[in-house]
Amino acid sequence: MPTALARRPTRPVDASRARRVGAGVAVLGVAVAAAVRIGRTAGTLPTEAAATLPGDGLTPEATSVTTRAVEIAAPPEAVWPWLVQMGYGRGGWYAIDALERLLGVGDFATGGSADRVVPELQDLEVGDRVPMSDQVHLVVAHLDAPNALVLVLPRGPLSWVWSYNLRPVYARGSGGSGGSGGIEVVGTRLLVRTRMGAVRGWVAPVLPPLEAGHLVMELVQLHRLRRRIEAAEG
Repeated sequence: MPTALARRPTRPVDASRARRVGAGVAVLGVAVAAAVRIGRTAGTLPTEAAATLPGDGLTPEATSVTTRAVEIAAPPEAVWPWLVQMGYGRGGWYAIDALERLLGVGDFATGGSADRVVPELQDLEVGDRVPMSDQVHLVVAHLDAPNALVLVLPRGPLSWVWSYNLRPVYARGSGGSGGSGGIEVVGTRLLVRTRMGAVRGWVAPVLPPLEAGHLVMELVQLHRLRRRIEAAEG
């Protein structure tokens, strides 16, 4: 009788497959990093990306600075109310509601991100809190209607400044049959600048994936804001 159980033969490690998987992960990482780098100024003009905007001086230690923009066929006065009502328990963020619900931060006053201007959510002043969840909130650091709204994360391991800026787009009016009309506002350039940095060293490794996720959410936000505002104005 055998005195010991026979050992099962071990499968040899497929070295070539491991190398292919490693190479694929590396390529994906490079692609994501490139997309994030390109996306830092998505939709902006060179002058917009380089401009000094409200809130820039609040985080001199920022290691990540992004400026993204979209043009909306509505005047700043029509865009502004949609920004004022943002927030958890308020009008939402106009981004990916399903993902925010999954993360536990998608409870909004209108069910999902608002598809209309909500009058009772229009009172906002400097110093007010704009919730991001039950536990986390931003603070209004600067408010200049209908030009600029700056939200900051209070003191903590991560510094975060979110600056929304509205710039009117002008065109010469037709002036009727004579064609000598004056200058009129025909749209808005909405610029969103985010400045983030690690106040505490252990947060630094979190910044790259955070920036990648923010890129996706902010691009969705800008697209949906434009679509909803233009539909409301049309």
